[in-house]
Amino acid sequence: MGIFDGIGDAELFDRGKWLCGKCPGCAATGLVDGKVCPACKGFGSFRGVLEVKRTIAKETRNSGLGFIVEFEVIETNMSGEHPISSKCTWFQKMGIDGAQSSVKAWAAACCGFASHEKDRILTELSPHLAKMLEHATDNPADNDLTGQLVCCETAMIVTKKGNDFTRHEWSPYSQKD
Repeated sequence: MGIFDGIGDAELFDRGKWLCGKCPGCAATGLVDGKVCPACKGFGSFRGVLEVKRTIAKETRNSGLGFIVEFEVIETNMSGEHPISSKCTWFQKMGIDGAQSSVKAWAAACCGFASHEKDRILTELSPHLAKMLEHATDNPADNDLTGQLVCCETAMIVTKKGNDFTRHEWSPYSQKD
C-alpha cells in the first residue's frame, strides 16, 4: 500500500480567510492595539510565492512517515525572515487525520486549481493524483511539480491540545499583468 493510496478521495476544505475568532479586527493587520494578537499570533504571518524544488516521502525518526516539499522563496512579505531566493520546507506528517486533504490541497494549487473548484479537482485531478505524487516522490527533483509556483499564506494557530501549529493555505499562482 502506497503513501498516497486513496488521496483522490480525500475531502477538500474551502476555508477562505482565517480568523482567530477572538479578535476579528486583527484580520487585516495581525495587530490589536498595535501589538501582535495573542490569540492568533499575527494573522497571515507569511504571504508569498514559492517555487517547488523537491518532493520527498520518507520515514522520519520522530514523526513517522512524512511528505516534505522543498521550496525557493520567489515573493515574500517577510523579507527579513524569508528573503527572496531563500530555501524553506513544508512537512506533512502522513499518519494523521487530514494529512491527505492537506497534500491534495497543495497539489491542486500547484496544478492551478483554486480550492473552490471542487468539481474540476474531482474530475480532472483526483483520478491521477496518487500516481502523480508517487512519481513526484520517486523523482524528487525532476517531476511535474518541480518548478511549479504556488502561493502560500500561513497563520499560527493554537491546537485543541494547546500547541502552536502553522496552518498553510495554498492557492494557485497567476502571473500579474
